[in-house]
Amino acid sequence: MTTPLPPNALPPVLSLFAAVSAAHHAAQRLVEARLPKGLTAPQFAVLERMIRLGEGQTPISIANAFGWPKTSMSHTLAVMEARGLVRLEPNPRDGRSKCLWFTPKGRTLAMLGVTSVEEDLSRIASLAPIEAVTNLAEDLTSLAARLDDQRRFPDVA
Repeated sequence: MTTPLPPNALPPVLSLFAAVSAAHHAAQRLVEARLPKGLTAPQFAVLERMIRLGEGQTPISIANAFGWPKTSMSHTLAVMEARGLVRLEPNPRDGRSKCLWFTPKGRTLAMLGVTSVEEDLSRIASLAPIEAVTNLAEDLTSLAARLDDQRRFPDVA
C-alpha cells in the first residue's frame, strides 16, 4: 500500500476538482436513493432541468449543459420517451432539430422526484449559512462556464 500524499501536496486546482467530484458523486447517490422507483439520476436531471428552465429545450442544449455526449443524451431521451415521460417534437424554429416536452406522467414524476429530495436538501442547507451556499454556487457556476469556454475555445485565455 502506498502512503497517501499530504493534502497540500496537490496543486490547489486539482484539489478543487477532487472535492467537486466527490460532492457530485455524494449528491448523485443521495438523489438516486430518494427518487421514485424506476427513475434514474440522469432521467431526473433532464426532468428537473425542464421544471427549472421550461419545456421546449433541444436535446443538444441539454447535453451541452450537462457535458454529456450526444449519444448518451439520445439514449436517455429514448428511454424516457418509451416510458411516456417526455415527447420529442420538431423544433418550430427550424424543423430539423427536436424540442423536448413533458407528458402528464413525466411532469408528475418530475414533481415527485423534487419532493422526494426536498427534506434532504433542507437538512443539507442547514449545514452552512445560506450566504455561503449561495456564494459557493455562484463561484462554481462561474468556474463551470470558464471551463466550458476552455473546452470549446482552447485558445481563449
